[in-house]
Amino acid sequence: MRESENNLPSEWRSTRFWLAIGVTIISILAVTVLATVIIHRGDTESPQNVLNSVLPLLGTWVGTILAYYFSKENFEAATRSVTELAKQVSPQEQLKTISAKTKMLPREKIFFVSFPADQIKLIAALDSLEKAQKGNRIPVLASTYEPKFILHRSLIDKFLSQAARSGKSSTDLEKLTLQDLLNQDTELRRMAESFAVVSEDATLADAMNAMARISDCQDVFVTRAGTKQEEVLGWVTNVIIQENARV
Repeated sequence: MRESENNLPSEWRSTRFWLAIGVTIISILAVTVLATVIIHRGDTESPQNVLNSVLPLLGTWVGTILAYYFSKENFEAATRSVTELAKQVSPQEQLKTISAKTKMLPREKIFFVSFPADQIKLIAALDSLEKAQKGNRIPVLASTYEPKFILHRSLIDKFLSQAARSGKSSTDLEKLTLQDLLNQDTELRRMAESFAVVSEDATLADAMNAMARISDCQDVFVTRAGTKQEEVLGWVTNVIIQENARV
């Protein structure tokens, strides 16, 4: 018995379903009894009285039942439509609603090295980055926190690898500085300068657009007015943008 009950559709097991069935049956019986009584009274105007009495009752009953069930279906259909519409919001539209300032990595949480470039030893900077466990990128800021360069680990590794192949010893490698990298390889310098800047009022969509305008750019610094001559307030990476673009 329990198995057969469990196989019933969920709609049939609901109180609402049996209430609707009960109201329907009682209404039909009541209308039928009322019509029978009116006809058996023997009044010459009985047919007209039957129509005047029964039809409004039937109309009200049918209208109520249909309104109940169809309004439920319409509500569910509208809910599905809104849900599907929300899923169709593009990543670009999503990013337009998010402030870069609320998602950026604040300066006090950033691992960075400071100018001058000839004082930044590359191997020592990598060692410090690993100890800090701050990822694989090193922002380079001026002493007053203006953005200067962004050093990806792959960029530094490439430069050190070239130096090692040219015959430099391990002692020589440890002495290499950011200034050496900037002076020796034009392409590596261009990559180190591949960062964008946006204002503190910008959205993540603005940050993504600024990033797209610069070749090989994966990093955006946030300053008060969006210029490189101001101190860095925070840092937005391509990873942060990608995570917040998910709908």
